Amino acid sequence: MKQINELWPERLQAYIKELRRYFKYMFNDHLLFVLIFGGGAAIYYYSEWVKTLDSGFPVGLIMAIVLAILLAISPIQTLLREADIVFLLPLETKMGSYFKNGMKLSFITQAYVLLLVLAAFMPMYAQVTGDGFKVFFYLLAIVLLLKIWNLMLHWMILKANDKQSLFFDWIIRFSLSALLLYFIFEKASFWFVGATTLILLLVTLYFRNALKNKPLKWELLIEKEQNRMQNFYRAANMFTDVPHLKGRVKRRRWLDPLFSTIPFSSDQTYRFLLSRTIVRTSEFSGLILRLTLIPVVLILFNGNVYFSVAISLLFIYLTGFQLIPLMRRHELKIWTSLYPIRSDQKKIAFLNLLMKILIVQAIVFSLSTAIGGNLKQAAINAVVSCLFAILFTKMYVPGRLKKLERR
Repeated sequence: MKQINELWPERLQAYIKELRRYFKYMFNDHLLFVLIFGGGAAIYYYSEWVKTLDSGFPVGLIMAIVLAILLAISPIQTLLREADIVFLLPLETKMGSYFKNGMKLSFITQAYVLLLVLAAFMPMYAQVTGDGFKVFFYLLAIVLLLKIWNLMLHWMILKANDKQSLFFDWIIRFSLSALLLYFIFEKASFWFVGATTLILLLVTLYFRNALKNKPLKWELLIEKEQNRMQNFYRAANMFTDVPHLKGRVKRRRWLDPLFSTIPFSSDQTYRFLLSRTIVRTSEFSGLILRLTLIPVVLILFNGNVYFSVAISLLFIYLTGFQLIPLMRRHELKIWTSLYPIRSDQKKIAFLNLLMKILIVQAIVFSLSTAIGGNLKQAAINAVVSCLFAILFTKMYVPGRLKKLERR
């Protein structure tokens, strides 16, 4: 029993050490500067936008949906490892305190996110309802109680281990959380709130009685923990090399026409290889897609030229900075050393490819500005963004690559 009691502190210490190892690369001085700058701009424009809202704005519906999504996403941090299915399975009945600690850790980390999101919503809620910030702690308490309920119900249903139950688990928790929050935000009748709360309790009792005698599904718990850590490693891989990362590669044959313009010659080897890597590797293609769509939406909802340019430059920087690890993607593969080409061609190909990606991104942002109806602002955004993309690639990235080579 002594060893079981010591297992959680050891796992937690190793987990925190692993996070710190990569956070020092992820939250470096450059990124922190960009986040502070971008966050300050976002807060300013958000506060100005909030002033334009009236009592007819559906703030309750928006808050209920967003918070319900965050509530329903309730991964449980068990910190289990692959070998545990062999060594810890016989001790399952003695591991109650271990899994309770996992629930506590999950609640603390997820509650922090909910606190930030609810705090961000409060100016909008106060403006529309006129309640002020006096209801913040009341709403926070309700949201945190719902998070506890989501974690508990999710833990129960994990014992079912069939896709249908796991799918309906998310749907049920999201729907009930959204419904209850909507009634509370809209100050609905006590009977609506009470009826929804009663349904929550009945659902909990049903699954508790139906699954109380079922054993833990160790394979599923370990798989979910591995997937959770892989998601973290994919994020960290945008800033530094991660040896633990298991990449996901897809053929994506429908994108083959993109490579038809690349000449079939030895000096284009790395241009072809790196282009294929971006298209077929989910972490790079997904990164570019996310960091393009988010600013497009922001620009479409705000026609201010300064805001459009600032958002464009911010996301061009983030995209370029997080694509730098692509340079070392195939560094440990011996067959790349067999190519009969000059050693500097990889760097040349990478910089050219990066510049093209950032310029295309700048053009997309400018077109988003044009859709807003102001061609002059779109032209300004295009010139400034394209110039920034070129300077970033020509002046900043080579210096970063030299630092990577010295590691």
